[in-house]
Amino acid sequence: MFAGEIKQLWRYPVKGLRGETLRSAVVDFDGLAGDRNLGLFEPGTDKSVWGGSHPKLMAWEAAFPAQCGCADSASGDPVLYESGGAAWSADDAALPDRLAETIDAAKGVELRKVSRDYGRMLVVFEASVHRLSEELGREVEVERFRPNVVVGTDLEPYAETSIEPGTAIRLGAHEFTLQKPCERCVLPSWDPSGTNERDMELHRHVIKALGNHFGIYVRINETATIAVGDPVGA
Repeated sequence: MFAGEIKQLWRYPVKGLRGETLRSAVVDFDGLAGDRNLGLFEPGTDKSVWGGSHPKLMAWEAAFPAQCGCADSASGDPVLYESGGAAWSADDAALPDRLAETIDAAKGVELRKVSRDYGRMLVVFEASVHRLSEELGREVEVERFRPNVVVGTDLEPYAETSIEPGTAIRLGAHEFTLQKPCERCVLPSWDPSGTNERDMELHRHVIKALGNHFGIYVRINETATIAVGDPVGA
């Protein structure tokens, strides 16, 4: 059906913040190790504070500190960095107030572990990003779509969202199961650097021309390691 290779790997330790690129990653039933494990919420509630509601949040980023010389490790807690470069430990008591101040969260924020039944991994295809850029007449950053895996393949642009759910997708030496196309929220329309600027033309195009789908979700039941340069196919 298609063949190619993994071009990029991304992890987002804190949901809604910018993430980090990886050379390799461990994936299992819970998803990519260290990905979206923490989230921001209004204090005392389960209401998420995320990039769509507070786009300035994307001026912050999160990354796991290197462990034992392996930059791809997900050990311990991530470090959060505000736009000026200041680093914050995830358990710093002053962090919630600083986050709330910089992202205009009037009700405040709490940083805590995200609860979920299982993980899934978002795969975005380079050819589709390039075609979208051509259609809009400007470069569209792949970071807008917050992928875990970016692949380069011989598949025609946008064809990946028509692949039958349940299809086996090979990443490296392991078979993942395609769950479904990714139905997009408003997040890709906000500048991924946190400048609080919105690209409504992109949002409308994804909805009207692409059926509001971009990228595919996959999952796996076993533990697997994938790396940049690994072959992919279906």
